[in-house]
Amino acid sequence: MNLRRFLRESAGVLERHEEDTPLGSETAWQGLINDFWSGLTGASFSPRLIDRVWVANTCIDFTSSQIARMPLRFYGTSEPAWVANPDPNWFKNGIGDAVYAALDSYLRWGDAFIITTSRYANGYPSGWTVADASVIDVEVKDGLRVYKVHEKRIPTQDVLQISRDPRAGATRGTSVISSYASQAYGLLAASDLGRVMMQSDVPQYAIMTKKRLDAEGKQAAAIQQTWMDRTVARRGAPPVFSEADITLEKLSFSVQDLMLLDAQKFNAQILASACGVPAQFLNLPIEGGLNYQSPAMLGEHWWRFKLRTFATALSMAFSSQLLPAGNYVEFDAKETMAPAMDELVLAVSKLVEQGIVSLEEARAILRLPVEQQPDALADLMTPPSAGASPAQQQAATVVSLRPSV
Repeated sequence: MNLRRFLRESAGVLERHEEDTPLGSETAWQGLINDFWSGLTGASFSPRLIDRVWVANTCIDFTSSQIARMPLRFYGTSEPAWVANPDPNWFKNGIGDAVYAALDSYLRWGDAFIITTSRYANGYPSGWTVADASVIDVEVKDGLRVYKVHEKRIPTQDVLQISRDPRAGATRGTSVISSYASQAYGLLAASDLGRVMMQSDVPQYAIMTKKRLDAEGKQAAAIQQTWMDRTVARRGAPPVFSEADITLEKLSFSVQDLMLLDAQKFNAQILASACGVPAQFLNLPIEGGLNYQSPAMLGEHWWRFKLRTFATALSMAFSSQLLPAGNYVEFDAKETMAPAMDELVLAVSKLVEQGIVSLEEARAILRLPVEQQPDALADLMTPPSAGASPAQQQAATVVSLRPSV
């Protein structure tokens, strides 16, 4: 007897024999897990898998969204139009959407393909778009890369390929999840197994009989039907068996164990580390750690050791291939790394006390409105003389436009 029989039949009525495996032992349900995962043996990785694994998809969205919402600063003499929006027809909301698409392709497929759509008179791009990496083929002919979309060749000079790990001799990069395919498939299989368990209504109890029942299962079905009928009639009262050879036993396995929650948590943490996203951001518990890390510390760690590498990869590619020499772009992480308001006020106050910055500069750093000039503010707040009549007040402000004779 094993768990597979329970799951298939959901009967709750099984025979017990001396030679049977005891209920609740590992062998009683390990066979189900082995059968469920046997279909995944030898499965190869595909970026399409990321769409089905929630941790991988969420981590890529976290990373792409965080960098895409950072301002892209231009430093140079003449800012090209693409710094604001490279493709207004496709990316309606500006450069942020284009950066998100490029990063998503960069992390998911291992490559981001930037296609130039328009150029200035000096030959440098004024507009570009992000191509779908799944339909681009890269070949090497005569030592040069050749790019094709559905067998249609794209001019090489119009393609900027940003690979995640540009290894020597490789024409394509690799996804951040490609080396973690086993964990991705494991998490997907465990999630599907949990769905099956919830839908199949796994029994928590079983009716046991010491006698061997008929092979056709008619006796087992009759016992089960009798139990169901009496369950409705007793309305919560304790069950009573009229036959001495029949007992009710609680199954020793739990749905929590069958759903492999510990395995799912482990695989989720591994996939989060593959993308460089702190596990706490995904509400994954970290057990056994003795180091305290606040959200601000986690954000700084995330930027310094992972986000900055992805952002720099894009900004360096943009600067080296899409801009003339001496011009460059970079992502401004000031808002991401900004301290708390009380810490910022304390630091600015010390700068003012030491004379490093003026009050006007301090107000600009704190994003406070510009302070009015004292004299102008005093004039605005001074009411007119109460003893003067309206005629006298108007006469005091009259200016002669023509000299009197």
